[in-house]
Amino acid sequence: MFYRWRNQQTWTFFLFVFVLTSPTILYLASLLLFPREGDVDLAVDYKTHYYANHRAFFILFALFTPVDVVDSLLKGTRHFLEPGPQYTASAVLYFAGLVTAAITRNELYHQLYAVFFLVQTVVISFVIFHTLA
Repeated sequence: MFYRWRNQQTWTFFLFVFVLTSPTILYLASLLLFPREGDVDLAVDYKTHYYANHRAFFILFALFTPVDVVDSLLKGTRHFLEPGPQYTASAVLYFAGLVTAAITRNELYHQLYAVFFLVQTVVISFVIFHTLA
């Protein structure tokens, strides 16, 4: 995501702050996955912790999709259209899956979505981002 900004000639404060949005979202989402360091001495039930934080985690992580779309649009219409309909379909699948994961506590959904998310990420990485230029 950041590599494609390498040729940006004019950096504004807005662009700088916007570029920091994605890693900030990922950092905040990662904080929700594991208990705080002070809680490591306690016996932690990770399943309980996961479901206690799953809504906030998945809503926060779902924000990554619109930020990525805006990022692509800021790089220009040509850049946005270049990956083809696979990019749009992937963004819709990511967003819908993450929002659904935020809403449901169904264990089977969460188990299957973890596998689906991994497979989708690998496949879309090879289909769309087969080159960095």
